Amino acid sequence: MNEFETLTELFTKFPGIGPRQARRFVFFLLRQNSGYRKSLINAIENVVQNTHQCKNCLKYTSYASKYDLCNICSSKNRDSKTVMLVEKDIDIDQIEKSNMYNGVYFVLGGTMSLSGKKNFMREKELELFFKKHTFDEIILALSTTVDGEYTTSYLEEKLSLYCNTITRLGRGLSTGAEVEYADPSTLTQALKNRE
Repeated sequence: MNEFETLTELFTKFPGIGPRQARRFVFFLLRQNSGYRKSLINAIENVVQNTHQCKNCLKYTSYASKYDLCNICSSKNRDSKTVMLVEKDIDIDQIEKSNMYNGVYFVLGGTMSLSGKKNFMREKELELFFKKHTFDEIILALSTTVDGEYTTSYLEEKLSLYCNTITRLGRGLSTGAEVEYADPSTLTQALKNRE
């Protein structure tokens, strides 16, 4: 495998990027000046060096944060008795745009899979999280895909040991939708109508 193919292969590891799009990225980089390419390399190195996971919710955050916590977990203005479980960090950004939720989060890192394909889900970390914290409500904000629904059902049963009130986002989200792509008004309705 030559350098071009190696870089193309690396780009196909990005979510939603197939071989054709990956080749376009490589050609794009080849057309740029060396200053741009160096800036890109530095930006990648800087984000890796200056980012860590919040020790509480596992959301990626900058090292400038207090006590290794993200800005949400370290805020005194958040409702620490309500937790929302999401699949990915980007889901938090979308939910925060709705301005309808003021609790804390836990990032699962993925869902369980019915197909047997290994999806990453932080089950051990989740268990430790609930052993450390007590909540009045757990909101399951997973995508309405088959795997998301399967994971939601699994978590409802498993987490009933830790909390009596477990809700899921209302049906403002259409079946097959991912939280990441939902607009703020849809998320607002899903939060208002949680079950």
